[in-house]
Amino acid sequence: MEIKYLEGRAVLYREGVPFRIKGAAGTEHLDKLAAYGGNSIRTWSLHNAEEILDEAHKNGLTVTLGLEVGIPYWGEDFNYWNLWAVDRKIDELRPSIEKYKDHPALLMWGVGNEVSLKGGPRYLVYYILNRIAKMVKEVDPDHPTMTAINMQTFGRTRYLMPHIDVLGYNGFSEIVPFYASNKNYGNKGWGKAYILSEWGPPGHWEVQDTEWGAPLEMSNSLKTAYQNQYWELISQDSLALIGTYAFYWGNKFEITPTWFSLFSEEGYESESVQFLRWTWTGQEPGNFAPRIEQLLLDGQVPSLNTYLTADSSYSAEAIVEDRENDPITFRWEIREEESKFYEVNPYQYNMIQLLPEDFEAEIEFKTPKNEGAYRLYVYAFDGNGNFASSNLPFYVINR
Repeated sequence: MEIKYLEGRAVLYREGVPFRIKGAAGTEHLDKLAAYGGNSIRTWSLHNAEEILDEAHKNGLTVTLGLEVGIPYWGEDFNYWNLWAVDRKIDELRPSIEKYKDHPALLMWGVGNEVSLKGGPRYLVYYILNRIAKMVKEVDPDHPTMTAINMQTFGRTRYLMPHIDVLGYNGFSEIVPFYASNKNYGNKGWGKAYILSEWGPPGHWEVQDTEWGAPLEMSNSLKTAYQNQYWELISQDSLALIGTYAFYWGNKFEITPTWFSLFSEEGYESESVQFLRWTWTGQEPGNFAPRIEQLLLDGQVPSLNTYLTADSSYSAEAIVEDRENDPITFRWEIREEESKFYEVNPYQYNMIQLLPEDFEAEIEFKTPKNEGAYRLYVYAFDGNGNFASSNLPFYVINR
């Protein structure tokens, strides 16, 4: 693997052939990723690295393999000023580089993820990332090194990290100003090969909140509309962009179980999966995912700040459209509002599944008895492996 610059244009070569990354961040459903035209996945750590590399290779996929750098992986008390401790951590990574450098699925090394947001003074962190990348290239000169940063994180990274070959931008709503201002270039830009190491619809930190701080999640169809808008901007850069990783290929609990998840917990596909398939292959799905056009509360469109009385009865209805008029079944849930990024099954947290025997678009439900912040979730399934979801944050008060 190498990156060549042909008349100023960055091109990634794999086995001597130009290779454009059409990837997804995540390690689930690799067979579907390959079947839908994807060719690469991205990980954030070495956890289960051998198993992931083998599974990717079996499906004809490549891997940008993540190396953990910085808090929390190196401990909450880790200090980047302690260069002796940094040396030890770099030495700890060396055996893994040696172990996986010859794996046929390996595409490049991902040295850290948004470490400058949490690891210490930015320029010191860049210095450490560059030291790690230098070690990686000494052990494995045959694969490029990449580090991922937030799109708002800029500076003279090109000069601070000469041993990083590719810069990864994690971008969501920042994609619009990023391309509008051409931030990869210019005096303070990276100026070399880059990837979108994560991209998707606006994140929970980029949208409007309720009065109690619950971010408002978009419907699947609106998320896809944002993806389409962003893709039109992304695909215009033919100079230094060598590929993208859509976020998140699988099911991930981050604020909600559905915010970034391209699949349901059961493995059903969202409209966003079908959009990615179209961008990678130009093919439309055989059966389109349903759309939840509106979630009503007591027959009305809910307000931004929805306050409900504790232990009281209300009704909810999901207005759904399905292109093929498939019979739709539903699942309704109430969950406590969460503000953490859980990496475990969210169902261990306080969740009430409503009317488990009822599969209708409209339900009657009772609010929890305890005051606090909650969400009402609805999932719509079309019986053909597709789903849509929507949720309503509400606050329960005691009268």
